[in-house]
Parts: sequence; structure tokens; C-alpha cells
Amino acid sequence: MTESTAPPSPTNGPGDPDPDGPDQDPAAVTQDPAVDDPDPTGGVPVQSVGPAGSAGEHTDLRAVLEATRTQIETADCPECGASVDEAQDVVCGRCGTRRPAVRDHVEFRLGPAAAVTDRGLRRRRNEDACALGRIATAEGEVLVASVCDGVASARRGDEASLAAAEACVAAVLTRITTWEMQRSGARPDGRGPLGLDDLAATGAGAAAEAAADLVRHGDPADPPATTYTGAVTRGGSAVVSWVGDSRIYWLAGDGTSQLLSTDDSWAEEIAAAGVMSREQAHADRRAHVLTRWLGYDSPDGPARARRFRPAGPGFLMLCSDGIWNHVPDADRLAAVLASGRGEADVLGDARALVDAALADGGYDNATVALVPLDPADGAGGEWDPRADGSEDTGPILIPLDVEDTPRRDTSAESTVDPPDDGSA
Repeated sequence: MTESTAPPSPTNGPGDPDPDGPDQDPAAVTQDPAVDDPDPTGGVPVQSVGPAGSAGEHTDLRAVLEATRTQIETADCPECGASVDEAQDVVCGRCGTRRPAVRDHVEFRLGPAAAVTDRGLRRRRNEDACALGRIATAEGEVLVASVCDGVASARRGDEASLAAAEACVAAVLTRITTWEMQRSGARPDGRGPLGLDDLAATGAGAAAEAAADLVRHGDPADPPATTYTGAVTRGGSAVVSWVGDSRIYWLAGDGTSQLLSTDDSWAEEIAAAGVMSREQAHADRRAHVLTRWLGYDSPDGPARARRFRPAGPGFLMLCSDGIWNHVPDADRLAAVLASGRGEADVLGDARALVDAALADGGYDNATVALVPLDPADGAGGEWDPRADGSEDTGPILIPLDVEDTPRRDTSAESTVDPPDDGSA
């Protein structure tokens, strides 16, 4: 692939020639009393919601930002105490310290899942976004998560990532709610549960539509763009989907940790074509140039996806490249996750993963979402498992037109053997 097939510069990766300023510690953010913060050390906005009901529960990044905006933007300098009146642009006029911004660091905890997004140490602002949702159904609780990374070469990447992540979760919950109401109505039609394939397609399609729709509020010649990851789980089974170079990993303590997604990037396309080794391609300055993204000018075609059912318990990890650029290896990520489990707290796990990226330099926005997955939660799950209890289809395609039917990816890029049962 040539660079002309993608935006003119990489997403927020190490090859970006202008990382927006010098290294510095993440600024502390004053906690708004209206937002629940389970961490007694404070300093970061956290949203926590209660049990999932028939209409579901979901995080709301927009609400957190609005709830904390006034207090953060009017706070004194966290370093020297100078008032906001002395601020010059985004720095303190007295000591030069960068002033906190509303989206610098946000955390979510939603039942058994959690997400953390951080500006990192060198970026002016955070253009990542994350969202979580859950809903009770007759077949068990459905969890949904999304992490998106605004494309640096396009304006308003922060808006695109936020719109896509929240649209994904909202669309899945809405579709389940409508379906469940029809199943239990006065005239039940005998329909069964929605398949995870359908729900993944719903989420990916909604994210694509939301990102593309932003062009109505800006310049069509410079539309916002974002990467996308989504995960939908039920009963120990999952379908994960992605567009761009944000990633999805399986992290477990039994040695099965692995990368589930394949980057839509110059490096991966070149490596798949055999032009360079994967190591050579990722060392190239063009490595992070995207070949797929979501937005008004995104290439036609479906999102890639994967059906996954593990043999034992662990976590799906959705992350922006601000995480995996620093810790790309699945086993190392699993070790970091294990190090954060002093209190067996999923939010602590997510924090530990973000902290690992910051400790390694944190040159980009860093965002991670963790969703637990345990085959013991479902009898047989969505598909028949393999002999060892696992199931992994390898890449399939989920069209962004949700009326289409998911189908197996037969492209030359796929390096994963099909499952033993031949399911698509």
C-alpha cells in the first residue's frame, strides 16, 4: 500500500514528528463531587453506575466532561497555586505548568468491566474515547465496550472518537432492548436471542455512521476520522470487531494471551504482502499510516471481526496505540494486568496498563477497556467449543451495513486457520 491510500500522516504514533510539547507528568484533575470516585486518593473523574436493568446501563463520557468542566477550567494552578486569571492559553502564566484539561484523564467502572483514558505525557489534548455498556437478557448479561482513537492528521479527531465509541454502545443496548420487548410482548413471535454477530454489526455500523455524520458540522474537505474497536460478550463468548490500528487482545493467566485483531496499517499490509518482515515494516516511518478508518471519507468495505470463546477465564482488552506501542506483547500485557490486581479490582487493572504506557514514555494518548470473559458463565456459549473448551474463528467480516450478513474473511491477509468445526 502507498501512503496515498490513507490520511497524510500517522495516527498518534511514535513516528509523529510533532508530539505537541515536552514530556511532563499528567496533570491532576480536581474531582467533581457529583461524580462517584471509589479511589480515596482522588484526582481523577470516575463514573460508576448500578446494576444493569431491562434497558441496560452505560457510561457517558460526555456527561463526565460536562460535570467536571467548570471546576477544572476555573481551578488554580496545581503546581504553584496561581489563579486561572494568570493563565496564558493552556499554561500557567506564573510557573509555565500546563493547566489541566477536562479530558486529560477519565476512568469508568461498569459492573465487571472498566476503562481508563489518559492524555499521555506529550500530547496537548486527549483524542481517545471509550465507552462501556451492559444489559440483562434471558440468556445472560451482555457486555459491550468500545475504544476509539481520533486520527491525528484530521481535525476534530476527539469528536470522531467520542461519537463513534458512544454510538456503538448505545446502538447495541437499544437493539437488545427493542428485541427483548418484542420477545416478551403481548404477541410473542417466538424469536430467540440476538446473535453476537448481529450485535457486533449493529455496534460497528452505528460507530461508522456517527463518525461520518460529523461532516455535516464541518469542512467536507477535512472530515474528522477515528479508529474503532468494539466487543460484545454473553455467556462466555464474544465477537470483537475493529477498523484501524487500535487493538484487541486476549489476556489470561493460562498462557493463552494473544492479539486478536490485525492492524489496518501500512506496516501490516506490507508485511502481509511479503515485501518486508513484520519487524522491518513496523520500524519504518510509514508504519502507522492507516489503510482503514471511520469517517466521511473512509474507504468502502466491512469491518473485520472475530468470534472468540476462551478455554478459561481472562479479559478482553481494547486499547489505542498509545498502549500497545509501549507494550505490544500479549504476555507482557497479561503480566502488567496481573500486577495491578492487588485488590482484584478491574479498574486497578486498567490503571496499571495505562501506567505502564506512561512509565515507558507516554508519548501518545493511552486508553484501555477491560471486559472479563469466562466460559463457565455460559453452557456451551454462542458456538460449540473445541475439545479444549476454546473457540476462535479467525477473522470474519462484519459489514458496516448492518442489514448484510457477516462472512468469513478469505483475503490473503488472514493467517489464522479456520476452526475445526468450519463455522463462519
